[in-house]
This record gives sequence, C-alpha cells and structure tokens, in this order.
Amino acid sequence: MPIFRPVGSAVERSLANLLDALDQASTPDDAWIVGSKWMIALGVEWCHYVYTLERWEPGGRQLIRYASLPQAWMEHYGALGFFRVDPAIRHCVAAVTPMLTGIEAPSRLDGSARRLWEDARSAGFGGGIAIPLRLPGSALGGFSLITGMVGQEFLEWYKSYGRWARLAAHAIDQRLLTLVGPQSRRPQLSPRERECLAWLATGLRHDRIAEKLGIALPTVELHLTNARRKLGARTREQALARAVVFGLLEL
Repeated sequence: MPIFRPVGSAVERSLANLLDALDQASTPDDAWIVGSKWMIALGVEWCHYVYTLERWEPGGRQLIRYASLPQAWMEHYGALGFFRVDPAIRHCVAAVTPMLTGIEAPSRLDGSARRLWEDARSAGFGGGIAIPLRLPGSALGGFSLITGMVGQEFLEWYKSYGRWARLAAHAIDQRLLTLVGPQSRRPQLSPRERECLAWLATGLRHDRIAEKLGIALPTVELHLTNARRKLGARTREQALARAVVFGLLEL
C-alpha cells in the first residue's frame, strides 16, 4: 500500500475521514481494520493495542487485544518472554504521556532488554510511539505505533505526524471501547470548556487561548481540567479525541 503523508490541512481532512469511517464501523474488528489502514497510510507500519476493561458481571476483567505485527514476531516475542523487559509495556503501566521507543539501544550491553532491541531491529522495526491508555477502571491500556524508520528519518516523521498519529490512536481506542463495552453516556461540557478544547485542538498554548478568549490563564487551565475530568481523560490528547468522538468538537 502506498504511503500517503498529508500536509497541513490535508492531515486534518484525513483524520476527519478516519473519524467518519470509525463512526460507521459496526464491529470492533471493522474499527481496527479502518484504523490500522489509516496508520499505514501515514507511515505507521505496525500497531499493537491492548486494553483491560473492568466489568461488574462474572468473569471480571476483559482483555481487548489487536495487533498487526507479524505472527512470527509475536511468537518469538512470547517465547523469549520479552514482555517482561519491553520498555513500551513498562511505560504504559506507569505513565500517562506518550514515549518514543526504538530510537537508541538500551544502555545495558547484554541481557533480555538488549536482545529485544537487536531482534526488533533485525525484524525491520524502527522508531515508534508507546501511548498509555490508562483510564478509570482500566488496569492496563497501551497503543504501540511502530515504523520501519530509524534515526533522524523517524524523528522528522514524528515532528510532522506524531501529534496526528497520537490523536488517531486515542480515537481508535475510544471507538473500540464503545463497540466492545456498553455505550458511553455523552459528556456535557460548558460552552467555555468546548471553546478552550477547540483552541487547544489548533495547537495553541494555554496562554494564547487566554488571549483569544479574553480570560485569565488560570481560568483556561480550570476549564481544560474540568473538561478532561468530564471526558474521563488523563491527557489533553485523550480529551481532544474523546470530545471529537462524542461529537463535541469538529476537525
């Protein structure tokens, strides 16, 4: 499949098309196929999604997992127990902000961590993004986006498209959870909260949003904090993605 790397407003149109396609997906499998194809077109060659959904009924937790990684790699990964040393997993368990992966070799000269990095490079994996998806009621959630690019090429790609890839990952996550679990109640945001999110989506800093709206900086931060709480989001990207999915913002 040829790689389509949109520029400027074309990225926004491409993401808007993805959101429409996700909204039309009737099953989790359909949503995953739509999302992974969009990622490939942007330059993300492999995706790995894991989410532990808490349920009240008998059976407890439900594991949601999708991966476009080669089956041979998945088997090799499991057989060598790489999950015990994978920095992406450790990060998604402990943090809420994204982390770049696969850029530099581990500082350790030997051991399983070094072996994981070497084997991943041999398999053609390059730089990637580990995105935590920890929300209330989730024991573990993570979305790994992996490219075949290394070094400066990956960093340049990330500079241009990393933000959009992260937003898309959160949108795919939200659609999968909606299709797998019970329908989420649409959050109610105040007009100011929606305004602040809308300006945030354009890339403005908090101080610039305050200038645009003619309000104090602490007021902007309060509105955004309240919006994240109502949306059940830990980060601004989760908040933006969830707001778009719920139809509270338009791209």
